[in-house]
Amino acid sequence: MVVQGMMESIRNTAAVAAVWVLSTMMTVVLGDMQIRTENLLLIYLLGVIVCSMETRSMAWSIGSSILFLFTFNFLFTVPKFTFRMNDPNDVIALAIFVIVAFIAASLTLKLRRQTDIANVRADITAKLNEIGIGFLNVSGIPALETFAREQLEELTGKQVQVCIRGKKDQEFADSIAEWCYANSMECGYGKPQFSEASKLYLPIRNSRKTYGVVIFSCESGTLEREERTYVDMVITQITIVLQREQLGEAQDRAKIQIEKERLKSTLLRSISHDLRTPLTGIAGNADFLSTNFDTVEDDTAREMLHDICKDAEWLNSMVENLLNMTRIQEGRLDIHRSMEVVDDLITEAASLVEKRLGNHQLETRMPKDIVLVPVDGRLFIQVLVNLIDNAIHHSGDGTKITVSAKNEEESVSFLVEDDGVGIPEEKQEQIFDSFFTTAYEDGDKKRGVGLGLAICKAIVEAHGGQIRVYNRKRGGAAFRIDMPKHIE
Repeated sequence: MVVQGMMESIRNTAAVAAVWVLSTMMTVVLGDMQIRTENLLLIYLLGVIVCSMETRSMAWSIGSSILFLFTFNFLFTVPKFTFRMNDPNDVIALAIFVIVAFIAASLTLKLRRQTDIANVRADITAKLNEIGIGFLNVSGIPALETFAREQLEELTGKQVQVCIRGKKDQEFADSIAEWCYANSMECGYGKPQFSEASKLYLPIRNSRKTYGVVIFSCESGTLEREERTYVDMVITQITIVLQREQLGEAQDRAKIQIEKERLKSTLLRSISHDLRTPLTGIAGNADFLSTNFDTVEDDTAREMLHDICKDAEWLNSMVENLLNMTRIQEGRLDIHRSMEVVDDLITEAASLVEKRLGNHQLETRMPKDIVLVPVDGRLFIQVLVNLIDNAIHHSGDGTKITVSAKNEEESVSFLVEDDGVGIPEEKQEQIFDSFFTTAYEDGDKKRGVGLGLAICKAIVEAHGGQIRVYNRKRGGAAFRIDMPKHIE
């Protein structure tokens, strides 16, 4: 501060000296040209105004006017080169000069200060506009706290903490901040409550709710009046952002609820349609066998029992898929990984679908060596069963289905292929969506609620793997699963 004051004094002295020299040189030159003395006095008046603008100090303005007064007296009043004045008109002129110089200096300083204040306010307004635009791009409480703190520190030059209450049962570590939040009142430095504190606590609030607290370190003094105005504007911006966040969350919850209701209605429609056919078949065949048990031929009875078993297996598979989809949507799909032998996974899946093959041929190809993969065996077998079932129902009559596995460097690749009709390219992006169904032939094989492939994708991705579909060059569809060898 001392060094800064000395530098300011030196600068002001140099400025006054420069203006004095220039003004004196001009008056001497104009005096030699026989310009009247009252006009020369105006040059010194102009010099006082210039000094006032450069020094921005009333003391320096008064000092410069006195300097110019004695200089004019010494050089231009009779007798010259003395500080005496014989002409009363000169005394009156110099007295008026001093009065006008004081008034002009005072007005000049006020104008300069008002200009400086206007410039500062313009800068602050521009900064507040910039802050407002910045708040539009802020999302989330941590990012909002960081952004608001940085902007308030830049505006006030003080250390700032911004604390926003995230959860209802959360409490602030600072007990005074907790009191400020609970009572929605200003407290701390310079306030009736907790006046001994070295920090100022301001609530972040609107007319309906308190969201948090802004804490200012007041070691160098409290907030100035204008600073407080700007701080209140920033706090208002914070509340607007928080209201926007809450509104966005409410809209998201509403969208999720609407989506849940849509899924429920879709599921009910699908189930009511797809359960009717197998249940009708089971009930009809069972009733016929019960009524005609003594007269029905063995081959006919065996065929009807086979149909009952087939429909029952389909219903069991659909119920298993529905249960898994419910767990997935509710976030309750628990993955219990263990090191499973790839051969065992494929063999178990093949045995489960053996009775459903009909006129299809199923071929399995195992890796040459024993390969282990970390998966939930029950869930992953369900994935393979769903993919094989999909091929049985949609590849066409009498197709060959191949299930194979390949040991890669970082993963194990499973492939379920068929040599059927393939999948239209425009449907390949939708095929893993819930309730999306497609078929390649008419008849009963079309039935399905469209959950099998969606469940496959959810289970594979829950394991950290990837699943994709494509058409083979030699005909038919292929589903490839890449499962990581290592658990991250």
